[in-house]
Amino acid sequence: MTTLNPNLTTTHLLDFGDISSIIANTSQTKEWINLQENFNLKSTIVVVGHGGNLAVSDHIAADITRLTEFNKKTLCPGSAIQVTSFINDSSFEEWLVCWLKSQPINHSDTLILGISSSGRSKDIEKLFKYANNLNIYTSLITAKPSEIISDSQIVTNCQSYHGSELVALGLGYQLVHGYGYTCPKIG
Repeated sequence: MTTLNPNLTTTHLLDFGDISSIIANTSQTKEWINLQENFNLKSTIVVVGHGGNLAVSDHIAADITRLTEFNKKTLCPGSAIQVTSFINDSSFEEWLVCWLKSQPINHSDTLILGISSSGRSKDIEKLFKYANNLNIYTSLITAKPSEIISDSQIVTNCQSYHGSELVALGLGYQLVHGYGYTCPKIG
């Protein structure tokens, strides 16, 4: 049986920031409003990231499809087998482009949502450049302003990777809510 560290106080707890306030403030920006409008219009949503943000992307992709009662077709390269195969066949920077090429999507009816806490993800940058050439709408959720070119850039100003990942997941649910669907409550 393990016991809690008696020296542990709230000052030693992990700081996630005020997630609810970050989501509320972010969802009031003109960039967010632009993203929400495009999300509402597009039938296919592609959600991408890597590392922890790939897990967030995979989770929110499944829930967008499910919670919108299948009114959104949502895709994410969440399989480690797919990811490593595409990286092996190309490079880390090009794997998302290869993955997108394998997807049967209507470019004009697709939105790509990239999640990069640092805003420096070269794989997402390459994907967005490729998508731009196909006139696919792109949006980046990032903790810090990024040089990745996108149609909308959602800057959350989170201070940590773990906080940024939680906020990105919350913002995914905010997109569902802004589309007119509700996220279920426990109980």
